[in-house]
Amino acid sequence: MRNDQAANGKSAAGPGIRLANFQAQDLPAVHAFAADPVVCQYSTWGPNQLADTQEFLADALVEQPHRALQAVMLGDVLIGSASVWVTDRKAKAGEIGYTLNRGYWGNGYATETAGLLLRLGFEVLGLERISATCDARNAASIRVLEKTGFKLKGRRVEDPESSTGRAETLLFNIGRA
Repeated sequence: MRNDQAANGKSAAGPGIRLANFQAQDLPAVHAFAADPVVCQYSTWGPNQLADTQEFLADALVEQPHRALQAVMLGDVLIGSASVWVTDRKAKAGEIGYTLNRGYWGNGYATETAGLLLRLGFEVLGLERISATCDARNAASIRVLEKTGFKLKGRRVEDPESSTGRAETLLFNIGRA
């Protein structure tokens, strides 16, 4: 069983899931969702090759004071990744991102994950404003952000030559309550 208390103090738990430090043995579980083209269809990355996932996990294992890059855990099962990071220290601004294995979609885990990321951002990283972006076609992620209290602040037309496949990115924002 994983240790619920992260050594860096950047863990969080809710009624259904918890966020915990990644471990080296997480590679198969991470690659299961990171290589899935359906999971990555609205992301600016992926689907991953094994080397991409190995690089991600190696980075996730390095503790950094300006971010919380966490495994999303349902009991002892890793079901996704979640991160909150500082984008502007002076302005106390940050951003969140999350990805879940599609076998766990539709259960409220993404909304719970976003809420835990907000808690980490505001309470642990000391942020005053947190943003999030998503592909304009990703209705599920838009609902997650809205349910978590984010407000739509703008739209950004993407470069049609971009490798991400996005035509438009939605920009969301939330301030400390």
